[in-house]
Amino acid sequence: MSPDPMLRQMRLRLWLAAALPAVLVVLVLLALFVQRHGHELLQAKQHQAQAVAKQLASQAEFSLFAADVQTLQRLAATTKDSDDEIVAVALRAANGQFQAGAGRFGAALPDFTGNRVHLNGERLWVILEVRSDLMAVDDPLAAGLLESGAADPVLLGFVALEYDLIALQRSSQKLLLWALAATGLALMLAALLSALIASSVTRPVAHISDVVRRIGSGELQARAELTRAGPMAQLARGINRMASQVAVTQEELKLQVQQATDELRLQKLEAERTARTDGLTGLLRRRAFIDLAEAEIQRSLRYQDPLSFIMFDVDHFKSINDTHGHACGDAALVHLADLLRQQMRDSDLPCRWGGEEFVVLLPRTSADVARHAAERIRSHFEANPVRWEARSLRVTASFGVAAFDARDLSLSSMVARADAALYRAKRSGRNRVEVAEYEGWAAGGFEQPAA
Repeated sequence: MSPDPMLRQMRLRLWLAAALPAVLVVLVLLALFVQRHGHELLQAKQHQAQAVAKQLASQAEFSLFAADVQTLQRLAATTKDSDDEIVAVALRAANGQFQAGAGRFGAALPDFTGNRVHLNGERLWVILEVRSDLMAVDDPLAAGLLESGAADPVLLGFVALEYDLIALQRSSQKLLLWALAATGLALMLAALLSALIASSVTRPVAHISDVVRRIGSGELQARAELTRAGPMAQLARGINRMASQVAVTQEELKLQVQQATDELRLQKLEAERTARTDGLTGLLRRRAFIDLAEAEIQRSLRYQDPLSFIMFDVDHFKSINDTHGHACGDAALVHLADLLRQQMRDSDLPCRWGGEEFVVLLPRTSADVARHAAERIRSHFEANPVRWEARSLRVTASFGVAAFDARDLSLSSMVARADAALYRAKRSGRNRVEVAEYEGWAAGGFEQPAA
């Protein structure tokens, strides 16, 4: 991609990144403002309608009481003519019978029960009860109740008003148009500012991009001008340093490559060693041991050489941890691993199997020889206690020995037999060696151990 299209795309993206948040914020605020304003206008109109209805109810109170239809008709007409938005006015008696009205309601009114404000599309209905404290003077009991507040005012009738909300909606639409115009102006200003911001970034990028292109074409003396780099001066300094480093001689570059290669090789070897060995004891990890053991099994099958396996577990290791702490337990494991290495041949494969369990694979070794090796290791553990905080801790282990049986063709079977022998040693009192039952080849490939 040539620099110009790349810079155009960058400028466009920067512009969008700066302008879009402003557009979204403005649109959200506009929507909230219009919604709130429309709600407030509607509430104001409802309050106005209720006030007019209350005023009419107060004026019509006596006329409803006296059933003065002529006066009621005049009040209805006067109320309708007082406001162009009032479409119809109706006055009804307490029994719902029509008394007087002006105008025509757009639809059937809801039931005349209680005080109600009802919104129906472009129309607003207000129904208000007309009540009076006037009572028959020849009823002393009712008059006493009224004076004491124990009786409600008498329901004389209802006032109903219907308002046309089209003018209110037009007012809201007009306000919306003005808000949209103001929003458009604000967005234009935001777009202008975003373009200026994008340009302030893309101009330094264009200069730095040109310098990089010249360096890439072989002009190694090209450098970025910090005064033209603007907010990207740090990047320009980095590119200038890079250009200086590119100018090194070929011999220096080869030396650096060689040094880096040697360092990577050492790091690779160290990583492989770390992956293969246990971090605490330095013995093989279980996965690495299994890979090597599988290879030894294949070699043993091919050449019919004996192969044996030792598994041992530290006796009462949980008690060591609980009594002296886990640091002491770790020290014991490290100590036993060192003692184990002292008894191993170069061809043997010792491994920390997991926790306080260890295994040893003995190539070219019969079960009887492996049993003697396990006994030697056991005695070495018993004779060399662990030193911990100026104290000597006697740490022993129980051993299980198994020879590879060619009919199994797997490491897992040999491990299982050694594990069973180990737990037999634990059940027999610990700190001892037990040999698993063994069946060798009749052809004499393995030596049959003593029972």
